[in-house]
Amino acid sequence: MVGLGKRSFASLVLSAAVCGSAWGQMVVPPGSSIDLAGGSFQLPCTAVIMQGELTLGTGSFDTGSFAFDSGATVTGTGGQLNVSGDLTSTVPLNLGASSVVLSDSCAPGSVLQLSGNIIVKDLTLISTTATPPTIVLPAGTNLTVLGTLTLGTPGRPVVLTSSGPGTAVVTMGPGATLSNPSGSAVPGNVQIGAPVVTSPASIPTLSTYGLMLMSLMLGGLALGRQRRSRTSS
Repeated sequence: MVGLGKRSFASLVLSAAVCGSAWGQMVVPPGSSIDLAGGSFQLPCTAVIMQGELTLGTGSFDTGSFAFDSGATVTGTGGQLNVSGDLTSTVPLNLGASSVVLSDSCAPGSVLQLSGNIIVKDLTLISTTATPPTIVLPAGTNLTVLGTLTLGTPGRPVVLTSSGPGTAVVTMGPGATLSNPSGSAVPGNVQIGAPVVTSPASIPTLSTYGLMLMSLMLGGLALGRQRRSRTSS
């Protein structure tokens, strides 16, 4: 069962649920909320723009593209977003206690965007046909996986790439794991795991004893030159 924050908004959501993809898009405006109450909410192939509050809880939300706009919040533990399109966010999106399955089921073999600063527990990237989707990951260190990152399924890989000229780094949290049953390739502009920080090369220095030995050697050379100078004079 799904709880809705406003009565007027309830009729809006009902219309979206009945019409599905023909309705095209559902907007959750500021001040409104959806509480899944542990249930499921299915809007297959319908774009959702979230500007209000989503209480995901342990429920599941099936949509087409899902955009988290300014003012959007998500709460709950153990829930799952099933997104058959782009997942974008203009605000920091913390799904660290929930999971995301991103697939191309609404447009097989298409380009799917992951955009914004996103933290997620488990992230699964799915190809639904033999033609793999291209999944564009945000450049920089904007995507964090705390649980398991899964690339495709056996025989159905996904294509990964970065959204910009820089490398897209998927930061893996402590204990996070990578599962790649499809054998999907990880290109040069995508890095899975924390960025490698190279420390500057150290400049060799002498120890205390080395400095003492050098001082004695220099002193000996100076004394020898002084003696030779006296002898020649």
